[in-house]
Amino acid sequence: MAAHTVTDPLEELWNHTMSMDKTHLMCFYPSKITMGGVWTGDNPLDFSIPLLLFQILLITSTTRAATLLFSPLRLPTYISQILGGFLLGPSVLGHLPHFSNLVFPVRSLFVLESMALLGLVYYTFIVGVEIEVPAITRAGIRSFGFAVGCALPPFLIGALTGYVALSTDDKRKGDTFLNKLSFPIFLGSTFSSTAFSVLARNIAELKLAGTDVGQLTLSASLINDTFAWTGLTVATVLGHSRCTITQTTWTLTSGVVIFGASYLLLRPMLLRLARRAAEGEAVGEDRECWILIGVLVAALVADAGGTHAIFGAFVFGLAVPNGPVGVALVEKVEDFVVGALLPLFFALSGLRTDTAKITNMHSAVLLLVAAMVAAVLKVAAAVGVAGVFGMPLNDGTSIGLLLNTKGIIELVILNIARNKGIMSDQSFTVL
Repeated sequence: MAAHTVTDPLEELWNHTMSMDKTHLMCFYPSKITMGGVWTGDNPLDFSIPLLLFQILLITSTTRAATLLFSPLRLPTYISQILGGFLLGPSVLGHLPHFSNLVFPVRSLFVLESMALLGLVYYTFIVGVEIEVPAITRAGIRSFGFAVGCALPPFLIGALTGYVALSTDDKRKGDTFLNKLSFPIFLGSTFSSTAFSVLARNIAELKLAGTDVGQLTLSASLINDTFAWTGLTVATVLGHSRCTITQTTWTLTSGVVIFGASYLLLRPMLLRLARRAAEGEAVGEDRECWILIGVLVAALVADAGGTHAIFGAFVFGLAVPNGPVGVALVEKVEDFVVGALLPLFFALSGLRTDTAKITNMHSAVLLLVAAMVAAVLKVAAAVGVAGVFGMPLNDGTSIGLLLNTKGIIELVILNIARNKGIMSDQSFTVL
């Protein structure tokens, strides 16, 4: 092949990596990281670092503009960021000639997605820190009643919808029995989950934190999300290609070991550190740094174990007591993660959201109807549980509506399912 026909070696490397045919040799330019300058005739978008900086600037400015534009509607910030990412995707600006190839070439997605995943690792760590695990064990019978009552009907609807969708998908007929279980379990867990971090902020803004409704909702959400995360972990494990019972068992065992090690070994040490901090002793920059490095270790171990990097970060966050230590750690990373790294994730989600991928309207409508029915059943179940415990039905309706709260983590979960091959591009776009 003549040298002048190789226009983009990194794109060829991407195609080679994603191809089942590994017999050919691929080359790339090691000097394509930093440029020599525009005065030498270099194009900044041909080099990794200038392209990444340009992408970060474009994504950040677009999501910030969307936030400013929609601020009169009092929407949560992440909604505007999702819309900003959708704007940059193939459904809107991607229709412009050469826009995607110039601004988001395939060769740049390795670096961009790695940066976004690093942000997600620390964001899920923050979410874990904000959840008080002892609150789950202290929850009363009413909290368990609302959690189970509001989680079971949506899970069954999601699992049934996933089973029906798989039975009509010719591409999945070659999957093993364990692989086929992944999508129903995933969809059921997604429908039953609640965005606890967003819910906690909403309850605080609505001044419900001190009320019976607010406390019951938060407790039920903690229990609900514990079951949902367990289901999502199982679905991720089952979604691996050529998954066997032995591999599934070892992967799930790895997840249990990670959780046990974080909670039984790490948490006691952090509790001692929190008690010292409460007595006036400074946490210290070295200790904070080691904890933040520990997040990366937990993410690496979880990913190596076959679950997912964010599962390790989330479990590590659960081990951190929500006190002076937790607050100090969150303050260290939250602004940079939420302000700079999360918008990259939203942009990638927008790039993957392509309305042209919706080709089977029957399946798309089925998924939409199932999501709506699951939400309605969650409210109906909450009203029923409130009636059983002799509570006003208005309180049950409020709890059911609040437990339907969704947020960034749900979008993270959808991306994981798409990357792992658990769901199709059409299902991702619809959800």
